[in-house]
Amino acid sequence: MTEHPTTGTVQPRPFPDRQAVLRAAVLVPVTVSHMHEAHPHGPLTLAATAPVGARTGGLDWDGRRLVHHPEPARVVGARIEVLTVGDHHLGHAVAGPGGELHWPQWARLGDTPVHWHGRPDLLAEGGAHPCRLHLTGDQRALLVQAEGEHGLDFNEALLRVTRPLAEALDLLPPDLRRTEAVDRLVALLTDRGARYLVPADPYHLPGWEAHLHHAYLALDAQARAHRDERPTPATAAHRPVRYDALVRPGEDGRPEIVLTPVLRKSGQWLPAMDPAALDLPCHGSGTDRGLAAAG
Repeated sequence: MTEHPTTGTVQPRPFPDRQAVLRAAVLVPVTVSHMHEAHPHGPLTLAATAPVGARTGGLDWDGRRLVHHPEPARVVGARIEVLTVGDHHLGHAVAGPGGELHWPQWARLGDTPVHWHGRPDLLAEGGAHPCRLHLTGDQRALLVQAEGEHGLDFNEALLRVTRPLAEALDLLPPDLRRTEAVDRLVALLTDRGARYLVPADPYHLPGWEAHLHHAYLALDAQARAHRDERPTPATAAHRPVRYDALVRPGEDGRPEIVLTPVLRKSGQWLPAMDPAALDLPCHGSGTDRGLAAAG
């Protein structure tokens, strides 16, 4: 993976190719300050990934048949923001009564365990102690590898949206009127387990594009929740397994805290989404309101 976009065409068929998608990703080195501004309410963020060019397309009538228009993207890129290698100043941690430590705003660790090393007895009650994050090249590589799972998820979600629709459109017989074609398309998608792609009013063709994109976002959110909240040996843990906290005398002789994330190497990538579990306002789901077919 390089830290600039590639121009080669990536074909994620029939499933995302891990290396091809990773090669298409863009790495953006960032600071702790940037991460805190971008994710102010969460724990300390080491890396974050967003899709680039996630176009799912829509549905249109060309006068003779239904077509997938606008056309969808063939691949979704990934913008991976990741902390730079080295030391990052996080602020000052304050030692409270009974050994309780109040982490600085940039170093909220959430429920991630902390293992102490060195001289934690030097942290005097009421003292404000410099706190910094130490990130090595190997650790950064593991972060990028884990975030690459999102890039694969982006493309898997794209396939779960575009491929069933393309296959169903190919199965439509010729010479159907518009309403008949929509009816056949809805029946095909429903029979093939892809009702989640059908908007509440399938006869309003401009509504398909927004619904397909909504389905894509829901699949991506489903995969993120699975990987971030319920990681398994086959899905990368996107948060540190723990932080090692080393307490030692700093350059001025006062104690400082050095946090080092402990990361787990990701396993084999597997899809982490279940379209059948989506809760979308789709046709026949009980959320559509007395649709009337329009010719």
